[in-house]
Amino acid sequence: MMGQNSSKIKLFNLDQKHDLGFEYMSDSDNSDTEQDISGNKASPRFTQSYDLTDNVSGYDAAYDLCTDKKLIDCTVIPSIAFEEILRDVSSFELDDALDLQNNIQNYDDAAYWVTALVNLSPTGALLLKNAVHFDWHMSFESLENIGWSLNTEHYVASINKAQLSVKSLSRSPFFMNTIVCDFIRSLRDIWLEEKTDIDYQDYHPETILKMERMRAADIEALTLQVAWELRSVGYSVLWRHILGSDKGDMAMLFTRFLEHDPASLFDGSALLVAFKQWYADDERINAADRSALEICDDILFTSDKNKRVFANTSLCKESLAAFFALPEGRLYLSSVIPEIMKSPYFSSMQDPINEAHLYHIIRDLEVCYVGNVPFRNPQLADKIFPDYTKILK
Repeated sequence: MMGQNSSKIKLFNLDQKHDLGFEYMSDSDNSDTEQDISGNKASPRFTQSYDLTDNVSGYDAAYDLCTDKKLIDCTVIPSIAFEEILRDVSSFELDDALDLQNNIQNYDDAAYWVTALVNLSPTGALLLKNAVHFDWHMSFESLENIGWSLNTEHYVASINKAQLSVKSLSRSPFFMNTIVCDFIRSLRDIWLEEKTDIDYQDYHPETILKMERMRAADIEALTLQVAWELRSVGYSVLWRHILGSDKGDMAMLFTRFLEHDPASLFDGSALLVAFKQWYADDERINAADRSALEICDDILFTSDKNKRVFANTSLCKESLAAFFALPEGRLYLSSVIPEIMKSPYFSSMQDPINEAHLYHIIRDLEVCYVGNVPFRNPQLADKIFPDYTKILK
């Protein structure tokens, strides 16, 4: 009750030198208290207290609770090196790869399984050796609307696990085959990424759009070839999976061409037919264009506004053919590159949103920024801001 001294609140007596230094704000006849050795009232429920004013000289600085805890760096993607995987599975046959598939317990097991399977393909084996040469790693992540992603800073190829647990994933043939296809695509993407002969900042945005279309078509064509080679060694379920996917038209045309000319598998002509068929679907073209336009936006965003970022360098036919060469060295696109760069079938843009986006980028290239003010005519900018332009010069 207010106004009475019957409170049982215990306070530290900071004036005492002893450890048991408690004081009660209560009457002297409180039955719950007792006297300590200094004459202060202490509670029998407490056997130890600490004087906060005491300079603790016996503290051992070597003892730190933080040293016993594992710190997790969230910026580092958990991954496993291709070299480590390939060292263990390089001699595996199809039966060994199928045994791995039937005993997947975690995503490391899934990485070993998909690597052992793709390594059975001659083209896939060359792509894996390239990834090992450049010290790439692989991981499984939940990605949105994409099957794979390359982290060029940490050299990690991330495969989409579709937010599934490894047990659910191993019970689904559809998602297992999807992982194999995305894994093959990521390997070809790594192959193209490590070729530094072509820098997008040296070319016009329209050329970048054509390059990204060719890159997407080439990745899908190489995926077909690896799947066909796996079919030849006895793993036909992956080919049937592609036939039922949105790339089924490319697979059917690839098969039809091989039936008429079996040697076309080795000279690259069947692969070229599948490459051309990729352009028959507007959705595939629009998706590649969106990716290319985002690349152009990133270049513009990170560049200096007072300097021209995109040069108008002409793309050499020989350089382009060498860029998309097969892993064994065959230039399978050399005969159609002039047609790809000029024909409306390969270069037309059907999506109005992507077209408007491209026009905005081109307009930004034609604008001269002086003092954060856009000018189409640099001479006019020099007349209005003569002092500022002199500094820039």
